Amino acid sequence: MTLLLVRRASLLSVAAIALVALFAGLARLGIPVSSAGARAASHGPLFVLGVFFPLIALERAVALGTRTGYVVPLLGLVAGIGMVANVPALRILSAIAAGTLLLLNAALWRKQPSAHLVLMLVGSVCLVVGSVAFALDVSVSEVVLSWMGFFVLTIVAERIELARFAAPPRLALHAILGLAFALAGLTLLDLFLGGRTTRAVGVLLALTGAWLLRYDLARRTLRQAGLPRFAASAALLAAGWLLCSGLLLCCYGLPAAGPVYDAILHGVFVGFVLSMVFGHAPIILPAVARTAVPFHPVFYAPLLALHCGLLARWSGDLAGVPLLRQAGGLANAVALAAFPIAVMWARRRSITHVSIDGLRAK
Repeated sequence: MTLLLVRRASLLSVAAIALVALFAGLARLGIPVSSAGARAASHGPLFVLGVFFPLIALERAVALGTRTGYVVPLLGLVAGIGMVANVPALRILSAIAAGTLLLLNAALWRKQPSAHLVLMLVGSVCLVVGSVAFALDVSVSEVVLSWMGFFVLTIVAERIELARFAAPPRLALHAILGLAFALAGLTLLDLFLGGRTTRAVGVLLALTGAWLLRYDLARRTLRQAGLPRFAASAALLAAGWLLCSGLLLCCYGLPAAGPVYDAILHGVFVGFVLSMVFGHAPIILPAVARTAVPFHPVFYAPLLALHCGLLARWSGDLAGVPLLRQAGGLANAVALAAFPIAVMWARRRSITHVSIDGLRAK
């Protein structure tokens, strides 16, 4: 029961940090949102280290099944709260949390050696290096590729774990493993070589997205109804954005700021990472929070808003239309806020229907 309370409290803390990061993002777009402008510069790190990282760490801690595993997401949350409170000294906790995630993934691999857990280990190395650099005040634009490496490798590892049910060709599995290791190596080299491998990273991201579109289990589950189709839709849309973002990175490199920088980062972190979060949430949440998440078609509304908003944002970035970029960013924010509301509504509706059906049976 104590661990269950820790899990649920962690999810609520992540939601609170996400709300701050959301308002900071709106302020960064030039949309007046109370005092969020003071956190505008922390919008990206808040989402990466204060929201996405604790969510992944919490899921990994549940998979490990020991109390010590929960230290990882808790450290990540404290670091996230430190960013919200604008305490730069707490940045070091993000690096420490990343190091403990590396140890957690190593423990999982020792428990059950497998290819996908090796990829998670390699991804954790990317996170550690990037988070240490961030703690040492290296700019976000310089460390962001290492963070991308972590999230892409972690998500690809989870998709490979599922891919065993789809039985992709052995050569295809070897190809994605080779791509993943190359991606990890080049993202780390990019940090130390001052951006010289950025375009090559773009090629690998595009190839990874193309692989997922061709071999991911989602191609099969898309034919099913209900939650499998929703999760597959989110996964395939995510893979498409990874492909497009990789191509953009390959063509233009990664500027330190500006519209191309904005498009690439949001293509990966919103189009790929957040779309995968939407697709996986109804599956993972019951295991983490011990609460049922019944599927309802209303889940498609925030998913559609997320991708339409990102398309508008990309159009605004690449066509030089700031108003379209703002509209797209606002749509993304609405989608992120609407998804948990849709989940809670679906759960409450299910409970109500069960109660009514129970009364009728009596």
